[in-house]
Amino acid sequence: MAKTFTYMPAEIKDVVLNIEIKNIEPLELTELTKSLIAVSNQYNRHSEKNGFSESERNAKLYVKKIETGSVLLDLVEFGSVAVIPFIEGTNTIVSFAQFLKDSVGFFLEKKGDKPELSVQDCKELSQIVNPIANDNSSQFNVNVTINGNVTNYVSIDSNQSNELQNILKNEIKEKQELKNGDIIENALMVFSQTKNQVSGKGGNKVIIDDAIPGKAINVIIPDKKMKKEMIKGEYNPNNFAFQVDIKVKTSDSKIIAYEVLKFHEKFPLETDS
Repeated sequence: MAKTFTYMPAEIKDVVLNIEIKNIEPLELTELTKSLIAVSNQYNRHSEKNGFSESERNAKLYVKKIETGSVLLDLVEFGSVAVIPFIEGTNTIVSFAQFLKDSVGFFLEKKGDKPELSVQDCKELSQIVNPIANDNSSQFNVNVTINGNVTNYVSIDSNQSNELQNILKNEIKEKQELKNGDIIENALMVFSQTKNQVSGKGGNKVIIDDAIPGKAINVIIPDKKMKKEMIKGEYNPNNFAFQVDIKVKTSDSKIIAYEVLKFHEKFPLETDS
């Protein structure tokens, strides 16, 4: 049964979503980036579905503060028109934290009702906790701070993170397989082979873990301006991860290519230099 959230009193002014990663081993930049993108994507989807007002439905999360030591990020919500905090956002931040709590609670402890999650939702929830999955004794926490008062919603360790990821992996398998024409939004794409030419269709291969983890597949970038922006220029495209929307192309039920529909932004990969 869906939960109902009422508006907070007008005197509530400081509402922060706290993401804390208590890492033991050094945290890879790429994994942290993927985790935060997944948090952002899930929040945007949640606010679009559950926002009471147009401002809430179009709101985005912004980084307010990053602390050193363990990774501690304070995220605040801003309106889409005027870039100032708005009180209605309190509900969306709290309900989003509750959504994460309910989802983790159901899959790990079978508490409450099963959340209605798409394949993409399952992948992003798995990605959110991935920074601690291979880091023994590490911990991932989600808190909400309202006027200085902190409430914990999610607190899992590395073992629970692995268990959650395995459950979500099985959940994904039970849902429909990728078919020809399926679209994956906000996927992270890494080039494994590049042909430094804008003309021509072949020669470029990428790895997109949201589709087939670890496997290089041909990529088609029909928009020449977009293709030039991605593979040409002063930087080496092999040193970046690209956030893109893609369309899946199959033959005999096997994925043979991805078509890039939209290029959002790029992020540097860590190197051994």
